[in-house]
Amino acid sequence: MVNVQFDLEVLSDTPVSVGAGGSAGTLADKVIVRDSRGRPLIPGSQVKGRTRHAAEAIASTLGLGVPQSFGDETDTIIRRVFGSPQQRAPLHFASLIADVGKAQTVPQWLSQIRPSVALNRRRGTAEDERLLFQETALRGMRFTARPAIVGTLPDLGHVALLWAALRVVDRWGSAKSRGLGWATTRVQVTVAGQVQDDAVLAKALRDLVRGGGA
Repeated sequence: MVNVQFDLEVLSDTPVSVGAGGSAGTLADKVIVRDSRGRPLIPGSQVKGRTRHAAEAIASTLGLGVPQSFGDETDTIIRRVFGSPQQRAPLHFASLIADVGKAQTVPQWLSQIRPSVALNRRRGTAEDERLLFQETALRGMRFTARPAIVGTLPDLGHVALLWAALRVVDRWGSAKSRGLGWATTRVQVTVAGQVQDDAVLAKALRDLVRGGGA
């Protein structure tokens, strides 16, 4: 087992909307998630979910075993990295917080309210009386966590799969079909206290594939 740390930086190319599920005190029907200082954030649960989805797609494409269902307890590289209902995940995923400097109060202009309409998918038209207002973090915001992911993994090959998955995640939050949440993700990987070069991780991923994900 090796100790690992992933530092993440997500630079939004379009506004990001990660909904908090309520709208108290605002004009929006759906507000964004914020921390105690009011800073917009991407929750750790979404970091884990998006990364796992990307890792499963990569593993499947490369011919590595993936779980057939959420409750599948077959020993696969995905289960070893992300855990399962019966096996605790070996990694902790932190929330990515918007970089707003050292201000104690966050300016309201860091978010905006965007109008949208609900669509009837069967008819392909807008629903009557369904004008909605959605809060988003502004385009160009930088979400970071250092560390964002920390824990232990079996070897460098497992680390490399997680690294590759993070590099291909290019959309965060909701309403992606409306153009929200497009972003560039930057990753720095540290294993046993040493920052890993991309070429080393790419080779480790190739070796993992040659070994069948074992």
